[in-house]
Amino acid sequence: MAKKTKKKLEEAAQSGGTEAVIDPPSPIRRHMKWKMAHTKKTRQMMSEATKEIVEKIVSHFQLRIIIIFVYSVND
Repeated sequence: MAKKTKKKLEEAAQSGGTEAVIDPPSPIRRHMKWKMAHTKKTRQMMSEATKEIVEKIVSHFQLRIIIIFVYSVND
C-alpha cells in the first residue's frame, strides 16, 4: 500500500499539481486474506486439504478475471 501511495505522490509531483487527491489503496481481497491466514511462515499451507481449497479459490478467481476481461473487450 505504501508503494501505491508513493507512486501517486510522485505522479502528482511530476504533473505539477499540488492539489492532488490521493485515494486510499484498495483493501486486500477476502480470498487473499484467507490464503494468508492458512499459510505458515515458511510459505507452506497448513494441510493438504487447505492447499487444495486454495488452488480452487485461486483458479476460480482467475477465471472470473478472464471472463470479465473478455466481456469488456467485446462490448
